[in-house]
Amino acid sequence: MAYNVNPFLERRSERTTSDEEFALVFSPKILEKLPEQAFKSGVHIFRSAPGGGKTTILRAFTPSVLRSFWRSRGNNELKESFPQFVEKGAVNDQDGPQLLGVLLSCASGYADLLPTASPIEEGPFRALFDCRVVLRTMRSLSAFLGFASDDALDAIRLEYADEAKDLQEIPRLESARDLAEWADAQEKRIYAQMDSFAGRSNQSVPSSRRIESILWLQSVRFVRNGHPIASKRLLMIDDLHRLRRKQREVLTDELIVQRPSMPVWLAMRTLVLGDELLSQGAKQGRDIQEYLLEELWGSTKGIHQFLPFALNVLERRMRQQDAVTGTFAQRIREQLEQDEINTFVQPAIEALRTSLQPHEKNARYSEWSARAERKSESPSLEALLEFFVTRILVARDVSKKQLSFDLALPAEVIDDKDSSSLRAAAEVLLHDDLALPYYYGMERLCVMATYNVEELLSMAAALYEGIIAKQVLRTRHNDLSPGEQERILREVALRRLKFVPKHHTEGSRAQKLITSIGGYCRSRTFLPNAPYAPGVTGVRLSQQELEKLQSRSRPLGEQGDTLRRVLTECIAENLLVLRQSSASTARDAGSILYLNRTLCAHFGLPLQMGGWQDVSCTDLIDWMSRGWKPKRVAMEI
Repeated sequence: MAYNVNPFLERRSERTTSDEEFALVFSPKILEKLPEQAFKSGVHIFRSAPGGGKTTILRAFTPSVLRSFWRSRGNNELKESFPQFVEKGAVNDQDGPQLLGVLLSCASGYADLLPTASPIEEGPFRALFDCRVVLRTMRSLSAFLGFASDDALDAIRLEYADEAKDLQEIPRLESARDLAEWADAQEKRIYAQMDSFAGRSNQSVPSSRRIESILWLQSVRFVRNGHPIASKRLLMIDDLHRLRRKQREVLTDELIVQRPSMPVWLAMRTLVLGDELLSQGAKQGRDIQEYLLEELWGSTKGIHQFLPFALNVLERRMRQQDAVTGTFAQRIREQLEQDEINTFVQPAIEALRTSLQPHEKNARYSEWSARAERKSESPSLEALLEFFVTRILVARDVSKKQLSFDLALPAEVIDDKDSSSLRAAAEVLLHDDLALPYYYGMERLCVMATYNVEELLSMAAALYEGIIAKQVLRTRHNDLSPGEQERILREVALRRLKFVPKHHTEGSRAQKLITSIGGYCRSRTFLPNAPYAPGVTGVRLSQQELEKLQSRSRPLGEQGDTLRRVLTECIAENLLVLRQSSASTARDAGSILYLNRTLCAHFGLPLQMGGWQDVSCTDLIDWMSRGWKPKRVAMEI
C-alpha cells in the first residue's frame, strides 16, 4: 500500500483517490444516518456546507466503488462498511453490485451555455443535461458489469416500457453502443456551438422542450445475453448550486412534476434567506424530501451521534500511514496532568480573593471563602472550577437589587446553585482569565468541526503534524498535551478567519462581520455574573428583521442587499450556522446565526450552542461596514 505523508490532507471525495482507497477510508457511520426514505422513489435533496459529505455519499453508490467494496468484502477494514451496502440493497454478497448508480456533476458546462434564439429559454440546457445522463448511464453500466472500458456495451440490448413512447428527443435505439454514440455526438454539437460564439457556425444548438432523461432512465431495460440487468437505479446529481438559478429552477421543477418512480438525489450547498428550491405547489414530504446533513447529527443526542462517525473517519485515515504507531485518539491526551493543574491553583485562589476583596468586611461570603481555602489544599480541576463558580455566584449575589441582610451564606449554597451550565461558564472563564487549556480532547475536536468532515480533517491534519514533530524531537511524551492541542487548534481557527477574504466573494465584509459578531459575543459572555451561562455564541434576527432583509420593497436599500449576500455566503460556507428560533410568549420567531465552532475557539468562546442575543439588521450592516465597537454598559442582572 502507498502511504500518504499526511493522510488527513486528502479529501475523501477527490477524484484523484482510487476507488479502492476511497473504500478503505469511507466511514459507514454516515449510512446509518441516511433515512430509508432516501432510497425510495421521488426527489431527494441533500444540502450541507462545503465539506459536509455530500459528494462522498454520492460517490459511495457509484458502480465502480460498490464493486470495490464487494471485491474487498473479506478485508477486515471493510467489515463495517460492506454489510451496510448489503442492507441498503446496493450490493449482493454473491452477485456483486445490484444498484446502478449514475452520478452526474453540474460543476462545468451548464452555466456556460450561451443565450440562444430558442423559443424555449432553457432548451439547450435540457438537451445537454439529457445527453449527459444517457452517456453517464452507459459508462456506469460498463462499470456495473466490471469492465474498465465501454466494450461491454456491444453485448447490451435496450428495450423500452410503454411509458417510453412519450420520448421525443432521446431516440429509442436498441443498441447501447449506438445510443452512447448519439449522446456523445449530441454533447459535442452543443460544445461546438458554445465555441463558435462569434457566429460563424451555421448549425443550430440542440434544444429540448422538457427534460426526458428521467423518463428514459426509468423506462429503459438493459438486456445482456437474454437476461435483464441493473433493474434497480439511482440518479445522483451533484453540485446543483453551480447551475444558474433559472437552470436550477427548471431542473427541480420538472423533476418534481414528473414524480420519478426511482430515487433521484440532488446534492447542493446550503442556500438560505430566500433562495428556494421547491416548485410552486410542491409539498415537502410528498413531492420532495430534503436532508440537511448537519442536522442528521443534530438530534437530541447531538455530538454523541457525530462523535462515533468522526472517530471512525479519523481512525480509517490513521491506518493509511505508517509514520506513527497507535490510533489517532491515543495520541490526543484527554486530561490535564496533576503538575499542570498545580500551576493554576494559586492564581485561581488569588482571582477569587480579588473578587471578594471589596466585601472582606462583609461576613456574607466568609464561609464561601473558607471553603475555597480548604479546597486549595487538595488541588484538582474540580477545585479550580469551583473557585470560578464561587466568583460567578458572588457577582450574581452582589448584583441583586433587593436589600439583603449581611448574614453569612452557608457553603452548601454553592452546591445548591451549581449546575452544568454554570460550571461550563466557569471553565471558559478560567480559560480566559488564566489560560487553562480548554480546546482539547477528541470530543471538543469533533464539536469544533461543526458536523463538517472537511473541517474535521483540516484540524486533524494539523494535529497529525504536531504528533510527527514530537516524534522527530523524541520528547518524553509522544502524545499531544492539552496545551499543545489548543495551540494547534487555535492556529487553525486563526487561519480559517484570515483566509475568508481570499476564499469568498464578499470576503472582506464577511470577515469584518464575523469578527464583529465574535467581539460582541465575547462582551456578553465574559460579564462577571455570567448571565447567559455558559456563554453567547450567536446572534438572532427576529422574523420582523428577516422580513426587512427579504422584502421586495428593499427597506434597507443597497446595504440590505449587501448584508443579505454576505449572510447567505457565510451560511453557505459554514462560517455561520443557521438555526430556527420558535416563537414564545415573550418573543416572535426568528433565525439564530451561530458562529462556526472552530471560530468560537479563535474568539475564546464556549463550544456549546444555546446562548444568543437579539440584534437588528441595522446592527449587522454597521458591523459589516465599520466593525463592532464595545459600549460601556452596566453589569447585567
